Amino acid sequence: MDFINEYDPGMFPEDFKQEVIQLASNENPYPPPESVLNAIKSNLFKINRYPYPYYTELKTRISEYVGVDSMQIAVSNGASDLLRLVTDAIIEPFDKVYIPMPSYSMYLLFSILREANIKTEVFEGYYIDGCYERGKLAFLCNPNNPTGNCVKTKAVREYLENFDYVVVDEAYIEFSGKSTVKLLKDYENLIVVRSFSKFFGLAGMRIGYIIASESIAKVIEKIRNPFAISQLACISAIEALKNLEYYQRIARMIVEERERMKNALKKRYFVYDSDANFLLVKHEREDLVRELAEKGVLVRDVSGLDGLDGYHFRVTVGRRQENDKFLEVLNV
Repeated sequence: MDFINEYDPGMFPEDFKQEVIQLASNENPYPPPESVLNAIKSNLFKINRYPYPYYTELKTRISEYVGVDSMQIAVSNGASDLLRLVTDAIIEPFDKVYIPMPSYSMYLLFSILREANIKTEVFEGYYIDGCYERGKLAFLCNPNNPTGNCVKTKAVREYLENFDYVVVDEAYIEFSGKSTVKLLKDYENLIVVRSFSKFFGLAGMRIGYIIASESIAKVIEKIRNPFAISQLACISAIEALKNLEYYQRIARMIVEERERMKNALKKRYFVYDSDANFLLVKHEREDLVRELAEKGVLVRDVSGLDGLDGYHFRVTVGRRQENDKFLEVLNV
């Protein structure tokens, strides 16, 4: 297994002795609403028991949220785990897997573990205008990490018509509103992967879900860990889905801050257009990310990612005072 490169999660506050601002992991900087916190507190006594393994209430709440039947939902402990489960269920050795780049590196890792025949192709800025390949499985990220832009519906349709299965990773979709879920009525080979980590601010709880055909959802449910989501994580997700107005208000604040940051950064840097809760920035200095960390601001260094020429960092949209500190340190 020495041929597999370890996933690099970037820098975390725990790596530093001094206090730092965390703008490196695309988390929601705002806490969940009080009702979510109270639900967790009032159910602490349940941690000595396993959660209900079928997660019926959670799936029902998710199905109401996304507008599909609950039988089309599969859940597990985070979107990344579901990406792994999808590759386990679908890919046989030497199956062709297609991954447009630059994008999330875990698609590559999970495909390597299944001994897939992997083809990557660089699309500048991740602007995918159509599909020119065929194969077993294609990964699309919408909005894309790290560029932040969405894939056009026309291009997604072309992939669905040329691949046996297409995974669309919508971890950041609530910041854009440009979901592909509506395509499920036309394509049974579509697998949409989502997360409670970003929009719902529950990154530490590890909750993800798949929206797919009933047959695909059933397979994922069969092979996941029967107690994949912890008792408290399940309770927090259910309660979060009851507070959509709160989260939508927070999302609007984040989008407003994103545009403010983008306008400020554009004075000195090339900044990619984003539909997510982060910005990708191209710069000229090899030591810039390290210097930002030394001055108390963590951003994600994505230089060297296939499809990104030159130095790049990705910065999460934080609270206004955190963003102000970041812009001050950059002198923009």
